Amino acid sequence: MWWPALGGLAVGIGGYLQPRALGVGYDVIADLLQNHLALETVLALLLCKSVMWVIALGSGTSGGVLAPLLMMGAGLGVVLGPFMPGGHPALWPLVFMAATLGGMMRAPVMSVIFAFELTQDANALLPLLAASAVAYGFTVLTMPRSILTEKIARRGYHIYREYGIDPLERHNVDEVMTRNVQVIEGDTMIVDALNTHFGSEQFHRAFPVVRGGAYIGMIDRETLLAKQHSPTCERVIDLFGANVPIMALPNETCRNIATRLAVHGLERLPVVIDAQSRRLVGIISRSDLVKPSLGLFAEEQQHEKFRTMPFGMLTQRVTPPSEDL
Repeated sequence: MWWPALGGLAVGIGGYLQPRALGVGYDVIADLLQNHLALETVLALLLCKSVMWVIALGSGTSGGVLAPLLMMGAGLGVVLGPFMPGGHPALWPLVFMAATLGGMMRAPVMSVIFAFELTQDANALLPLLAASAVAYGFTVLTMPRSILTEKIARRGYHIYREYGIDPLERHNVDEVMTRNVQVIEGDTMIVDALNTHFGSEQFHRAFPVVRGGAYIGMIDRETLLAKQHSPTCERVIDLFGANVPIMALPNETCRNIATRLAVHGLERLPVVIDAQSRRLVGIISRSDLVKPSLGLFAEEQQHEKFRTMPFGMLTQRVTPPSEDL
């Protein structure tokens, strides 16, 4: 309970030293954009506001991020504006404000629209776009999360990156499935199926059963052993009823198949050309669903290698050998 109290104490001390750092601060932001404050005042305001805001958020107390980011970004633009190109004194406070907001909140387009609506200055649109894009790229590379989701992540919740793509969504079943499938004919006797497919040289835990090229269902050793002495079940096809089996189609995404396997508690699914003919063309298992992730790893970690040049030269991209492509 002492952390919010200590945060409030820091805010009080900062407000005593610089009263204009308290409150929402939109009047201060307007003065910064219009260059109505002296440089010494801006430096003091920027320092006090930054320390107060960081300590307040770090203490766990409630606090906003929009107005403080706008104030600190505009103040930084006032301080650095004389050293930047451009003749109008209000340009760089606006650009720094939009860049700070867009980078920290991971919303560059929103920050550009916000700044454009605030000033309606079309001449500043290009610098706003460039600065916000650079700030966004910098924070993406240096910060694992945005400031809006940091507290949620520290509570143990996983935060998805909005620019991440699920590898399973990028690939269809026919790209990862196994095409050479060993099958059991439906008219095969149960004893013969046990000897030929589930003997000492068994390679798979289950096999698809077909009749006339059409898929009927999956069968495993336990099911055959339980029914091998049943007087009503002599052939493998006698083990299946009229229910439509669970299948996969070649044009489905791997993400759909992963969900189907998880829902039904399965390890593999046969792939049929269509639901009407049910002609078997392959089989997809849990191990096949790892292939998209391996492909993404190869793209990002192996084919895109970087090395640092000596003497402070820029990082250059190394073209992989042709056999690795």
